[in-house]
Amino acid sequence: MKYLKIVLTVFVAYTFIACNVKSAKQESIVDLIFKEQFNDHKLDDAIELICISDLSSFNDSSILPILDIYATNKYHSFWLDSLSDNPKVDTLFSYLLDLEKHGLQPEQMGIDTLYRSYQKINRPAIDYSVLANFDVSLSSLYLKYCSGMAYGFINIADTMENHNIKLQQPDSVFISNCFSKIKDSLSFFLRDLQPKSVTYFALIDEKEKLKTLTDSVFDSIPNLAEKETIKFGVVHPIIPLIARRLMISGELQFDSAYNQNYVTFDEKLLNGLNIFRKKTGLLLDKEIGNQTINALNMPFSGYVDKINANLERMRWKHLNPENEKHIHVNVADMTLKAFRADTVALRMKVCVGKPPKNKTPILQSKIYELKLNPTWTVPNSIIIKEISKIALVDSNYFSRLSIRIFRKGIEVHPDSVPWNLLSKKYQPYTLVQDSGSINALGRIKFNFHNKYSVYLHDTNSRSAFNRHNRAVSHGCVRVEKPLDLAYFCLPEIKDITNKKQVEKNDLLKDKIRYSIGLKPKSKIGKDSLRNNVASFKLEKIWINPSIPIIIEYRTCFLNEEGLVQFRNDMYNLDNELIRLLKEYK
Repeated sequence: MKYLKIVLTVFVAYTFIACNVKSAKQESIVDLIFKEQFNDHKLDDAIELICISDLSSFNDSSILPILDIYATNKYHSFWLDSLSDNPKVDTLFSYLLDLEKHGLQPEQMGIDTLYRSYQKINRPAIDYSVLANFDVSLSSLYLKYCSGMAYGFINIADTMENHNIKLQQPDSVFISNCFSKIKDSLSFFLRDLQPKSVTYFALIDEKEKLKTLTDSVFDSIPNLAEKETIKFGVVHPIIPLIARRLMISGELQFDSAYNQNYVTFDEKLLNGLNIFRKKTGLLLDKEIGNQTINALNMPFSGYVDKINANLERMRWKHLNPENEKHIHVNVADMTLKAFRADTVALRMKVCVGKPPKNKTPILQSKIYELKLNPTWTVPNSIIIKEISKIALVDSNYFSRLSIRIFRKGIEVHPDSVPWNLLSKKYQPYTLVQDSGSINALGRIKFNFHNKYSVYLHDTNSRSAFNRHNRAVSHGCVRVEKPLDLAYFCLPEIKDITNKKQVEKNDLLKDKIRYSIGLKPKSKIGKDSLRNNVASFKLEKIWINPSIPIIIEYRTCFLNEEGLVQFRNDMYNLDNELIRLLKEYK
């Protein structure tokens, strides 16, 4: 009787198909048998059991947000309509299995394991608890993917030191929207979640090129002795190794006889080397030093990791600025860009904190004030670590730099201070440098709230901007063009045809110029100065609306020519982020 039922079932299914040969999509006998057996209600019951009482198999807190989603959906499956045809599952897996492109490995999140279990579901003997477990697991991976692509996989606020950036996070509205898109527009929704910037996909393309080189073998280039460099025109034994490495990555045309043809640091090698140097942010000169050698020795997999770290940074979403004008400082590149909407209105070099002890913090804030001719209150750390030692050997240091010393508000003489006794536990003095051209902050200081007591400022040491490595400060950011940046921070002229608005703006700019020792430039400024000198001297300007500023760390980006650039991970933040990405589950 058992076998008779099976034969009859097959016969009925076959007859049904034969009667519907004109249908647009014919289904196999096996599919129809399984559809006949598949029971939505039993699967719903199994999912409800998992969601309500049996979460022991899920060692993952990310499962919790979707429990309410399943409850709202009356514990109905989001993914399984049958056992034979589930296009939604196939669509999702096509994106999940492609995560490597975005910097994560499918196996580290269990995607490949779940995919294999999906392929091996034992359809004749349906186990609804297995199907329910699969459905909930897939929903958890789906939410991880959506949240990660839309907001980033790593929450830097919880995991990385020296970061104080407020990022958008997925909320209940986002989660609900994710699951509402499954039914009708899943593929479009998943594609739309990915960052859309040109830079993001340029980095992915660059990574794919680099991955083809990861198996390339090249001999490590020996480092030179300390302070030694190879001068242009010199014969050196490591020249062939440098040429071979540049041939692999394409900066030099391949030459099988490189051992004979590249023994001298000649023009051809210099051109190829400088293509590589420009791409990696190294100094373009006619010498080869250990910085260049170390960059050449980095394995291609290291450059792939660097791109993966920066893809993650590009997925982070900063809280939307209230002002279309905003300022970005890239610490790794030691540059500043000021934007009007998406257009770069101003760019300049900056000096940033010197590692390892004076790193410029990664933060987000708003410039609310310009301080003109600021005084400088010396931080305790500088007093203890630097000035106390200088004071013991240089009695004229304080008068030469116009630094005054106070204790409990009363000025004291430098000779009365026990400099050799100052420490973290005992430092009762306040040191203030008077304003003026000698002041370390220069003539303009840009204030914004942050817990690190850092700011942007002018400097009395302009020569630092001629350096290639500008990581020289105690943590604050020195700007190359302070006056231009001050003008950028001023309120926009709403109507450039309005003569009164234009003159008002010109007058304010000239007051800034006069206050820092420069002559007015506009006619209204010159006339006003002659009539009322006293009104021209400003101490500070409130910035309203305030200007959002983001101090970030990007070691991969596109330059003005649209070429991918790499920068040195001087704060070791890439390595930390790469580790977190590789450990993500």
